[in-house]
Amino acid sequence: MLDGPRHEYGSTVVSRDLELERVRTVYRLRSFRIASVLRVGVVAMMVAAMVIGTRRSDWLWQTGWIVLYSLIAILALVLAFAPFRRRIGAGRMVGVGRLEPIVFIALDIVMLTGFQVLSTDGIYPLLIMILLPILLGLDVSSRRAAVMLTLSMAGFAVAVLQDPDMVRVIGWYETIFRFVLYAFLCCMAYVVVRIEERHAHSIAGLSALREELLAQTMTASEVLQRRVSEAIHDGPLQDILAVRQELVELDTTLPGDDRVGRALAGLHTASERLRQATFELHPAVLEQVGLGAAVEQLASFTAQRSGIEVRTDIDYPVRSANDPIVFGVVRELLSNVMQHSQASHASVTLRITDGVCVLDVADDGVGVTSETMARRLGEGHIGLASHRARVDAAGGVFFFLDTPAGTHVCVELPLKQ
Repeated sequence: MLDGPRHEYGSTVVSRDLELERVRTVYRLRSFRIASVLRVGVVAMMVAAMVIGTRRSDWLWQTGWIVLYSLIAILALVLAFAPFRRRIGAGRMVGVGRLEPIVFIALDIVMLTGFQVLSTDGIYPLLIMILLPILLGLDVSSRRAAVMLTLSMAGFAVAVLQDPDMVRVIGWYETIFRFVLYAFLCCMAYVVVRIEERHAHSIAGLSALREELLAQTMTASEVLQRRVSEAIHDGPLQDILAVRQELVELDTTLPGDDRVGRALAGLHTASERLRQATFELHPAVLEQVGLGAAVEQLASFTAQRSGIEVRTDIDYPVRSANDPIVFGVVRELLSNVMQHSQASHASVTLRITDGVCVLDVADDGVGVTSETMARRLGEGHIGLASHRARVDAAGGVFFFLDTPAGTHVCVELPLKQ
């Protein structure tokens, strides 16, 4: 009896660990980008410190040092905002590893400490070193921040003690005070990192819990829809087919009666609508042959019922636990196209990119935007908004693309076993 709870608890732990890593990756890229922008400002401050507060005899080597640090800053900026670092599926961030922030932070410490050590008049370069705790405070790992901040304090101590003129002019008490002040700034930076780290843990836990609740809700919804679908298929639909067969036999014995023909046509229409209803509630084809075939059939039904030309471009040869969510989004979007868009053409594209399911649904109708959806939600129309919430809770993204006419919706969801 304990196997089930153990398995459920283990799955929850794994889910939260994966979600924590995802959140950390998001924070890591955000911090890396902010630090890369601030690094440009540090370079500007170094130039100002050289011009205002150091001797002209030191300008040659200081210029070379600043140029070298500028190249490092530009490299960090390029890596932080490179095109391949884009948000896909599950909020995943591409490319930012654990070592990149460490390498650039270490370079910051070396370059700024070296700038101070090699300066003959070091008060302004020393002030530049105060910017280091700000850069280090953007980290999201308290262990890494503790190591780097300790190295930064060591570098500051070396920068102060190696300048005998500064110690002689300001005295040991003020020298010690400056070091204590710098250490206090480093401690404050560490506190900020700890807060960010705890915040990341909280977000990861809430996100994992939301995903678990979504899975349970989706399971309950699928069970209910399956039961309703089976009840319609095995009950009213079979009764209609049986009556239709009786009328076919009656039509053979009493040919020429228009009333029988009209009754047959009505029963045929009713049976087709019931088949479509059972398909939309719980498509058996989704379980039998997969999401691609189910979307193809749904697009065909939509085209038949609405008269709108619906083109499909589907390359989806896999199965994923998120397929029911994607199918629900397609069903809702095509329903909106049929009922509200006044479109004459629509398209559905389904493919896999970098391990992510990518869905595009577009039409040439009157158009729907995020603002329109928010207004409809306020009016009580929760259909599309509920599907968007499911996509978000499953770790995906749901957004409207700018288009000159009509509506273009893109959905990205991670593939899950």
